[in-house]
This record gives sequence, C-alpha cells and structure tokens, in this order.
Amino acid sequence: MKKQDLIPIVLIFALFLAYPTLDRKFISKIFPPKAKPAPAAVETAQAPSLPADTALAAPAAAAAPPAAAAETEAPAAPEAPAPAVEEEDDSLEVLTTLGNERLEITTSTHGAGVVRAAILGYPSVKGSDVPVTFDFSDRPAAAPIGYPGLAPRAAFELGDSTDDSIVYRKVLPDGLVLTRTLTLGTNYQVQILDQIENTSAAAIPLTGYGLQSGFMENLPGEDGKQQVPLLGVDTLTGSESVEYWGGKFEKWFPVGGDGAPVAVPGPDEEPVHVDWAAIKNKYFVQILTPENGADRCHVQTARGEPVRSNFMFLFPRTSYPFARVAADLRMPDYVLAPGQTLEQAATFYVGPKVYTELQANGPHQEDVLQLGFWRVVGIWILKVMVWIQAHVWPYSYGVAIILLTFLIRIIFWPLNHKSMVSTRHMQEIQPLITALKEKYKSDPQKQQQEMMALYKEHKINPMGGCLPMLIQIPVFFALFVVLRGAIELRFSSFLWISDLSTPENLFADVLPIGLNILPLFMGVTMWLQQKMTPTSDPQQQKMMMMMPVLFTFMFYSFPSGLSLYWSTNQVMMIVQLAWMKKFHPPRPIAKK
Repeated sequence: MKKQDLIPIVLIFALFLAYPTLDRKFISKIFPPKAKPAPAAVETAQAPSLPADTALAAPAAAAAPPAAAAETEAPAAPEAPAPAVEEEDDSLEVLTTLGNERLEITTSTHGAGVVRAAILGYPSVKGSDVPVTFDFSDRPAAAPIGYPGLAPRAAFELGDSTDDSIVYRKVLPDGLVLTRTLTLGTNYQVQILDQIENTSAAAIPLTGYGLQSGFMENLPGEDGKQQVPLLGVDTLTGSESVEYWGGKFEKWFPVGGDGAPVAVPGPDEEPVHVDWAAIKNKYFVQILTPENGADRCHVQTARGEPVRSNFMFLFPRTSYPFARVAADLRMPDYVLAPGQTLEQAATFYVGPKVYTELQANGPHQEDVLQLGFWRVVGIWILKVMVWIQAHVWPYSYGVAIILLTFLIRIIFWPLNHKSMVSTRHMQEIQPLITALKEKYKSDPQKQQQEMMALYKEHKINPMGGCLPMLIQIPVFFALFVVLRGAIELRFSSFLWISDLSTPENLFADVLPIGLNILPLFMGVTMWLQQKMTPTSDPQQQKMMMMMPVLFTFMFYSFPSGLSLYWSTNQVMMIVQLAWMKKFHPPRPIAKK
C-alpha cells in the first residue's frame, strides 16, 4: 500500500469516529429527508382483542384520526385570569386494561391516560416471558394537560367501555366539560378524541392545553455509557424535516441545573409548529401526533446516578447520564364560545422502532431510527438483512449479517479488484519512482512532471487505489448505523454470542473485563491483511500496523453484530488478496 492509499484510510477512520456528531449537528440539517405527503385517511372497523398467542399480523396502515376539530372560532374575548386549579382527587383509582396481539395498555381514571404499556412479543430480558413494560404511573402518557382547572392526575368519571375503547368524563370549573375517548388500534396505536364543551354563558379562552407523554427510560442493561445518546426527543416541524434534540440535552439540562422543561428549539429561540413529537430510548418510542399539529413542544429530563468508566480503558471519567425523558405538546390558543364543543383528535404510538411499523404511522415517523445522511443506503441494508433472516435457514441474524457482508463484497468485487490492481501496478514501478525522486530531489516541480509522465507511460491512475475505497464509504457508514441500533438484533443469538446487539462479555462474572472474542479476531485478521498488502516504505508499514490495534480497542465495546460484520469483511478481504497474489503476481520493471 502506497502513501496515497493511506489518505483515504485515515480519512475513513477520522470520519468513523466523528460521524455521529457530524450527522447530528450538521448533515441531517443540511440534507433533511424529502417531504412526503401524509397517508390518506382510512376507516378501520373495531376488532375484538386477539389471544396472546396469535401470530403477529403484517404492518397495517395507520387508522384514521377521529373527527376533525371544530373550525368555527368565537369572537375573541378579553383575557381573564386563569381559574384556580382544583386539588388532586383522592378518590379510588380505577384501572382498565385494553389489549390486542401486539400491545396491552392500562388506563386510569386518575388523569385519563395510559399508566402502563406492555409491548407484546419483545421480552424484557433474554429468555423471559415478561414483555417490555413501561410504567407511566407518575406521569400518565397521552393524558390531557393545561385545561382551565384541570389538576395533574385529576379523577375522571368512567364512562362506557368496549373491548378496545374506553370513555372518560370530567366536569371542570367555569362550566367546561372534558370528554375523552381512547381507542386501541390493531397495532401499537391508540386513537385519542378529546371533546371540550363550554356549558357556561361566557366565552372561555383555552391556552397552554394539550397532551403529555410518559417518561421514557433506558431498558435494563442500557446504562447510558455509550457515546451516542440513547434517550432522545425528535419532532417533525412543518412537514419538512425531523429535528433530533437529544444532542442538545447537555446544553439545555446541565449537571446541577434546575431541570425545568425547555421548549424546542431551545430557551433562546421562538417555539415552532410541531406535527408530531417522538420520545425514545434505544429500541422503543412514544409518538404523539395531534391531527392538526401543535404550537410548541416542551422537553423534560432527569439525570441518573453518576457512572464511572474508562475511555478506551485508559482515561477515567465520570458522567451523569440522563435516566429518563418526557415531552408535551401544546395546542394553538382557542376561545371557546358558549355552548360550543371543540374536538381535538390525536394518535399515540407506543411500540418498537421497527421501520415498517413507523412508516405506516405517518409522514417521516420512520426517521426516528436516525439512519443519518446515508439513510437511503441504510434502509435497503436493513430490508435485505431482515429478508435474509426471514427466508434463509437457520433464520438467524448472525447468518444474515454474514450473507449480507458476502453480498456487499460481491457487489464491490470489481471496485476492490481495480484498487488492488492499481496498488500492484504502483508497486511494480516503485523502483522508477524512487529513482526519479533521487534524481530530481532538488527540483520538486520537475520531479512531479516526470512522475506524472511515468504514470501516463504505464497507464496508471495514482488515485486508482483511493477512489474505490471512497465509493464504499456510504455503505460502510450505513452498515455501522443500522447494526448499531437495529431492534431486530436485540437478544438475537449466534454461536457463542448470546446477544448481537451487545458486546459478547464472556466470563464477565470472573474476569475484570468481559472477554470479547470477535474484536480480537478482527484485530488479528486486520494485522494479517496488512502483512499481505506489500509496501516498499518500512515507515508506512509500521504506521499501518497500528490500525489493527486502534480498531480492536474501538470495536471492543461495540455491539457484537458490528464486530461480526467487520470480521467477516476482513476474512473475505484476505481471500481476495490471496487470490490476487496467486493469479496476478507483480511484474518488476527494471530501473531505467
């Protein structure tokens, strides 16, 4: 490998480390995803809950939101002081459970929201029959907030209920009556219809009212040590682009701060119109989607216990990761005329971050996967990997990663072959290049002219070894992002690996540091590849021998699925180098 071939490798390595930050702060803002029209509304019939052992159905289109909000506004009324908020009711709490084959929610008369959500089919821990369950009891999800006189966790009257819907009713001060209907869809969605009736003889202004999410927390084993934030809040603003606010949490909520809610896009900015808000951890998400959008979104977080760790096993540090995050949406101000009823419809999604599920919910909701600038490539990689796992025996994501790597190597075989041939040709004329450098060492301009003439004479492109590598950068980054956060890899085992979404951590109970075999194997294969890649520059050879060490340290704490991909890729690269060495040996050219 020549010096000019070292440039793209260093570039790739630097971009590899900096990519999550660059994408979050710059790329996703400069190149937002293309706007897509909202899916057409369709009517869905209410279906009874299915047994828990029923097979999962194919992703369905999002159900149509309830009736549109009333559009007739009453004449503006003079501002009046906000009515006093009633005390929280200490009456008996009544819980109601609604469920289908995918989702089971528990709603409460205290707050008229979701206090518990169980995501069926996704175990809380490996090998357990207990599904992932979110406890929203301290902040009911999808609950109404901000209505005049409505206290947090206020007691509602329980109305009619069916197998998949329930009605709550609350009489508020000054003649307001709030009636809400929660209907569980056939997937992970809950349809919300809030009807606010003014039974008084005076107009009542509505300001600061809306919906809140529950607190989203990390799942067991996700302690926030990762460099990429696991908890986040995303919003779609103006049906144009998705904004990812997780990267600003450190600025908005500094250690030791008061933790007061912050309106996006920040305390120093004007709030923006929001089409939906997503509150997520690594694998699951809540999404609040008001039918007519919201005026603003507020974010609230809380930090957990301090975490002490070592960066690359060398530099100790203490961090205070965010333990949970929530958000609320506030609707546009409205003046409710006497006798008028305002309807506010919304959709609440609580479920896994699965591409097909999110794509069916609404515009751009699949972008909460945060696949970055190379999202188009990443989506196809994800689809191919899922297809292989579903159709190729033994139906393992480990086998799917290996076959996906093999497929990518086949696709890029011509480019890699061209790169190797170019490198081999550069090696062949290396004695001539050395002679030119010695002859014209006092005249750099003449030296450059003679070298270009030499390249032209032997029909060599000096960038021929670099361009094929640069072309593969999108696939490399897309694979990295997909394998880093794909929920499909969660608890997927392969050979001795119990979970492809985490490091192997073998003998973690015995050794000071868990043993990860794949990163060590990957380092060995990288070293072997460097030995098989000839170079006439001993100093360059020593520099390249540092790459296996750096990559081993870097990949040691990465998910084992990533290490499996890179190790497989290295083995195939070694095979290609051996094939090249056997059938295309170098032809030394005599020094003129």
